[in-house]
Amino acid sequence: MTIKSRKPIFSRAARADLRSIYRYIAADNPHAAAAFVLDIHLKISSIAEIGFPGVARDQIGRHLRALPYRDRCIYFRVEDSHITIVRILHGRQDVTSENFPESEI
Repeated sequence: MTIKSRKPIFSRAARADLRSIYRYIAADNPHAAAAFVLDIHLKISSIAEIGFPGVARDQIGRHLRALPYRDRCIYFRVEDSHITIVRILHGRQDVTSENFPESEI
């Protein structure tokens, strides 16, 4: 079985989520904030590299996949050449289709 490496591409909402995560943690500890955001980036690179399929979240959005990671949930779509990181939300957050507008997906 051949594993296909894909490039991660971040939606505007996902980039905004990472900035919000950084700012929230940085208010108390800028070093921890930078390390946490870097760790999320490394996990996303791993998802793209190994082709992790994630858990289907079609009830929220068409072809949407999810991976819980460190109190966050990384929402993404797998395409032939890339994965699109759609959102990075807190794992305890109630998530609905309203968190994933079609224009951002």
